[in-house]
Amino acid sequence: MTSRAHRRFGAISTLALLAAVDLAMAHPARAADAAADAASSTESSTVAAAGTLSEVVVTAARRQQTALSTPISISAVTGNDLEKAGVKDFRDLSRTVPGLVYNGGSIRSGGATNNFVLHGLNLDDVSNSGDQPLPTVAPVSVYVDETPSFVNLKLADVQRVEVLRGPQGTLYGVASIAGTVRVLFNQPDPSKFSAELSGEVSDTKHASGPNYSLDGVINAPLNADTAFRLAAGYEFDNGFINAPHLFQLDANGAPVLANPADPIHSLPVSTSKKDIDDASVWYVRPMLKYEHDKFSVLFTYQHQHEHADGDDVDSYPGGPAPTAYSSTGDPNSSPGFQNDGFDAAFPSTFRQYESGQFLLTPYNRDVDLASVEASYDLGFATLTSVTSWYQNTSQATSDSSGFYQASLGFLYEGYPRLMLASHRHYTDHAAIEEVRLVSKSSGRLNWSVGAFYMNQTNHLLQDDVIPGFADYSAALGVPTGTDLAYQYDRHIHFEDLAFFGEATYHVTPKWQVTGGVRVYRQDLDLNSTIELPICGVFCSNDGVNPLGLSGGGSREIVTKALFKANTSYQITDSLLAFATYSQGERRGGANGVPTQGILGASPEFLFFKPDTVDNYEVGLKGRLGGRFQFSGAFYWIEWHDPQVNVSTPVGAFPAVVNGDRARSRGVDLEAKAQVTDDIVLSATYSYNKAELLDAIVVGGVSYGAAGTRLPGTPANTLSFGADYEHPVLNGLTLTLHGDVSYRSGMTTSLTPSINTNLPGFAILNASIGVSKGPMRVSLFANNITNERGVLSSNNVASYDVRAIDNRLSRPLTVGLRFGYKY
Repeated sequence: MTSRAHRRFGAISTLALLAAVDLAMAHPARAADAAADAASSTESSTVAAAGTLSEVVVTAARRQQTALSTPISISAVTGNDLEKAGVKDFRDLSRTVPGLVYNGGSIRSGGATNNFVLHGLNLDDVSNSGDQPLPTVAPVSVYVDETPSFVNLKLADVQRVEVLRGPQGTLYGVASIAGTVRVLFNQPDPSKFSAELSGEVSDTKHASGPNYSLDGVINAPLNADTAFRLAAGYEFDNGFINAPHLFQLDANGAPVLANPADPIHSLPVSTSKKDIDDASVWYVRPMLKYEHDKFSVLFTYQHQHEHADGDDVDSYPGGPAPTAYSSTGDPNSSPGFQNDGFDAAFPSTFRQYESGQFLLTPYNRDVDLASVEASYDLGFATLTSVTSWYQNTSQATSDSSGFYQASLGFLYEGYPRLMLASHRHYTDHAAIEEVRLVSKSSGRLNWSVGAFYMNQTNHLLQDDVIPGFADYSAALGVPTGTDLAYQYDRHIHFEDLAFFGEATYHVTPKWQVTGGVRVYRQDLDLNSTIELPICGVFCSNDGVNPLGLSGGGSREIVTKALFKANTSYQITDSLLAFATYSQGERRGGANGVPTQGILGASPEFLFFKPDTVDNYEVGLKGRLGGRFQFSGAFYWIEWHDPQVNVSTPVGAFPAVVNGDRARSRGVDLEAKAQVTDDIVLSATYSYNKAELLDAIVVGGVSYGAAGTRLPGTPANTLSFGADYEHPVLNGLTLTLHGDVSYRSGMTTSLTPSINTNLPGFAILNASIGVSKGPMRVSLFANNITNERGVLSSNNVASYDVRAIDNRLSRPLTVGLRFGYKY
């Protein structure tokens, strides 16, 4: 389906939903009842007296209990709190949760790559784009309800988000070495009919047009035991990045020649485009729930489509000539660059919010998730079965011109119009089954046992194409016959069978001890091939293949156990101390890089081992009266054989290697206070010190020195929020919200020649609104100071200055939000 068709289908779905809402609102009797229920929702929270804080009920331990009584490091954010803070997706979530870092800046950067970092457990360059999935498993696992799959979901109609810090291997799988993020949506409610419509219109500084979104929800009881719920919406973010010097392309996608009579020396023709990073997302999520007596079953399906014309990156400030495209800028090229006028025709310095890219970089992604969650109350325990399936498909183009020219220009004989498009097609799908039996909470001994099975397959195909190169090489008299520069084809099949259990024994009414284990068998089959037509037989593994074909693979079967130990003591009725030891592990694999020919890598790059963590944490949480809640934890993590995605020293092929040891230590703090009946304050703070303990040296190349800070995590993050709600005249309620979030500077890579030291920055947001009964409206401003927050960046030592991609937070955005609950 084309992008335009996707947008049209999304718009039709949204309009159909809104029409149903409008039809339902035609019943005045129901509208009268709705006003009394306008503040109600399906959120899980304890009932609180007026002027006091309620406690959020979570299910992180597979049983219902409040976050403050759960003896692990956990943060829970309700849907109401997300709405007040204007949190719409993962880009905004990290400013409400201590220790959680998200280095994605746009819809696109939340594609096939999980950008979450918890407790500093990250060794990879943070400049990796979302359309370039890595062969490693992300350190942070993400669950959509009960389905383990990373999706940068639109956070609409959310019941709550739970962030579990530290390895969660026993209950949430071996991939969760740093933590788990759980997104739980509101479920169908058979007790009453309800509907909601919300949206916003805003304007972003440097953008040429407005942003807008529209979301709707319908909850319809079908009978006393059955209800249907439908959520759908559409969001459009207007771009704010301009490209002043794109290559003008002909009908075949090749650069237009400034001098058609000279195909060898002619420069390309320059053109420009504004707002090259327009982005949109639409989703639809139907749910059906049946619940009677001891049995319940929930059917859920979600489809989300994402489109972006480009990424939120600029190339500011660029740099002076000569560049990698100058005759003197690429000394390895022979016969050198063919035309000295390139830097004059395509300047290499840029203003803020200007990109040096040469081509447009569209991106499309479709995500489908389906699940059936059934449970039965056996009396002594609850039996639950979750059957789920997901499919994630993306197509993306990125501009790799600056990297190729700086690193591999010598292969292309100074081609004066070198523009390289990396086309990536990625599919990932899995079938998952989990069965668990959870005992009732009464008695001294509580336990849960279960089994888990996942069958996952993913495929990445990358074609790097240099348009017009075949015609150029033919004009030179050395025809290649193809514009293909590089092809990477990777297949991964993964099966995980596990049995797990946790048991808690209450030694005394105040003291409990918990033990957990997960025994698993993993079967990983990874194969990849690489083609380098420009290099031919000289780059092939067999020294014969004319396409420079190389590759490899491996099958790895691992059977192992992970353990967890936890204890807590109820110091007072409202103060809990806890300590935890937990383990985590990620699978290993094969890289399939060439080991023969002029671009052959050392055999040390062929395979990578699983990595493991041992996590130690102690914490304290509780409440003082009904107006103050807090939690804090100190952690110490030993990371063994840490995996890092790198490029081979010759040919720059993607590969994963292992270090020896890394360590992460820090604290996470959060607090919330009901200062008066009208004012609620919240604050979070985290400190992290994560570093390599031993140098990473593979094939004689250093990828990180001992003592190097791990990339992607600021040493300090903090946030502060304030909410004010007070009745005013004529039944109106005034609402005020403000929040500020800060992240200190951080590194972007372990390798000094690639690393960029990014400065810290703070983002300030505020809103003012009024509500009356079911209606609400507010004015808001995000990033009030128009801070240019850089989330990641490339180093000019590895890229031409035109490819210094600074991934940015969104500039000052001012707008109007509205909502109606029926």
